[in-house]
Amino acid sequence: MAKKIVSPTFLYIMIIGISVWLIGFAGFCLYALSFKFQEAEHTDAIVVLTGGGERVSTALHLLEEHYADYLLISGVHPSVKIEDLTKGLPQEVRNRITLDYVAQDTRGNAKETAAWIAKNKVKSVILITSFYHMPRSIFEVLKESPDLHIIPQPVFPKSFDNSVDWIRTRYAWLLFIEYHKFLVTRLQNLFERTTK
Repeated sequence: MAKKIVSPTFLYIMIIGISVWLIGFAGFCLYALSFKFQEAEHTDAIVVLTGGGERVSTALHLLEEHYADYLLISGVHPSVKIEDLTKGLPQEVRNRITLDYVAQDTRGNAKETAAWIAKNKVKSVILITSFYHMPRSIFEVLKESPDLHIIPQPVFPKSFDNSVDWIRTRYAWLLFIEYHKFLVTRLQNLFERTTK
């Protein structure tokens, strides 16, 4: 008689594990797609996390339109100067912009944002980043600044129409990667809390 290669218990655990993972991923995708910008609300500042197309241009537009008083651009490459990002903008607008050259990842963005908002006594921000990056960004920023009021402004690509067609694009892959980064971030936070 041939030996059983896989026990039924192991199979059940595998099925449950995969099911939980799939449900979690689906929930994460719906969460990332759910953010909508509240245009009517004015905030103390705008914080934009660099790393994706149209993030900075969106932030500059909102600043010009007086949605907020100040702007922090976090994670700027050392070779980039403010003149490179603000060509054509009035000096009055440029004077309200701060560039952060220190942050190199999302956690760094959150730490530099926390320091900046504490220094400037900021209580509310419009947070700008790509839609798939927004869940982890909000989590990291609130971890460093739990009392901060955040209005998310997700950046969607122009070709993204929020239909099911995105499943066949590279954004499905970006959501897949970001989901696992989000899980790792949550586990790291849980580990840090339990070891204090």
